[in-house]
Amino acid sequence: MTAISKETVKPGFLMEELSDGSLVQQTFHADVDTINQISVQPYILETDDAAQIRFTLASKLGKESTTTQRIADLKNGEENAIVFSPSVEGKVEDEWTLTAEVTGKARLSLYAGDSVSTARFDVRVQTDGVLSIDGREQNGVLSMTVKGTRSLKGTRLFWPVALVLLVLCLLFLFLEMSRMRNGRRSILFYVGEVFRRYRYLIKMLVQRDFKVKYKASVLGVFWSFLNPLLMTGVYHFVFSNLFRSNIDNFVVYLMSGIILFNYFSEATNLGMMSIVGNSSLITKVYVPKYIYPVSRVLSSAINLVISFIPLFIIMALTGVPLRKSILLLPFVVIFLICLSTGMSLLLSSMHVFFRDTQFLWSILVTIWNFLTPIFYPESIIPAAFLKYYHMNPMYQICYFARTIILNGVSPTPITYLYCFVASFLPLIVGLLIFRKSQDKFALYL
Repeated sequence: MTAISKETVKPGFLMEELSDGSLVQQTFHADVDTINQISVQPYILETDDAAQIRFTLASKLGKESTTTQRIADLKNGEENAIVFSPSVEGKVEDEWTLTAEVTGKARLSLYAGDSVSTARFDVRVQTDGVLSIDGREQNGVLSMTVKGTRSLKGTRLFWPVALVLLVLCLLFLFLEMSRMRNGRRSILFYVGEVFRRYRYLIKMLVQRDFKVKYKASVLGVFWSFLNPLLMTGVYHFVFSNLFRSNIDNFVVYLMSGIILFNYFSEATNLGMMSIVGNSSLITKVYVPKYIYPVSRVLSSAINLVISFIPLFIIMALTGVPLRKSILLLPFVVIFLICLSTGMSLLLSSMHVFFRDTQFLWSILVTIWNFLTPIFYPESIIPAAFLKYYHMNPMYQICYFARTIILNGVSPTPITYLYCFVASFLPLIVGLLIFRKSQDKFALYL
């Protein structure tokens, strides 16, 4: 089993001019054991049709791979993916060497930088590699993006993460047993009892919310297909033609992000209105008030599942294979439902006491959308802000989903932990705030 790793060196300045026979060499370290692609950014002054750059990637194990690119085919000033086939095998944290040799009549330069940002903070990036041109050492490092895989077996992350999860599970079981010994109902018992006693009501509320959404609509549930397709089409046109996105498999990358964030936005907006919208029932009939926001989140989940169908169709049309890793998609759905439920409980509580919550949330969810890499790569984020950027729960869930959909592998164990914390922590906070404020709802409805 493998996991994708990315490390990005931000461009900062142009290296000295290169011509026929120039040899650029960059050594670097990467927390991966196989590299299959490196992207570079050239600045081309002039070239003829025959001029080429030969890229050679070598690992400390002695493995290497060479590929040749025609300079005229490179995109000037943009990232160009250099794919190595076969991939180059190495060892995690070992030194790698990238060599670029210019042949033919051409004048060009390559972008270099002096800072490194990492696409995932569970990946360690070292900047002690040496950049040289024709044997002369240069300042900075070559501006490049390294893509590769890292075997999960035996990595330094597996056992620490497994130990943390084990401790959390044991702590939870200990607390549950303590509650039961003191004669109090455990959380699991309470949740199970609520769903057992009110499962029919939950089912009816979910069906009602789903039917009401498409009531009097000509296309009905078909909008669950059209909405992500239309939004993907607009974003794809804008960022592929006007802003020139160079993300691999951009359509699938874009659509997967749109589907996930659309669900989050829809579920939280509906959940926020669930208590106020059901005020007539709440003030007349006693049922656990948790049911109302939860039913809204679950009804939106039906649209989420339906939306995956056009995603799979787009994958087939664009040549993205449907691998075994797609079986991990239920984890994405569970994480997303937990996050949306927690936010819905929090927002529905606030909305009862502060009716301007709906207007404030519409602004915040728009900002949240732009802070999540839906239509842009995370590599554009400055390195100084990445540790804050990664605290975004929707970033963690989108990264998890794209890893299994686009890369066809399981995320690293630490990624599971990140998503678990990012989804269940808001759920716990939402439950606590909702529980503390629910007895006052009737006074404000």
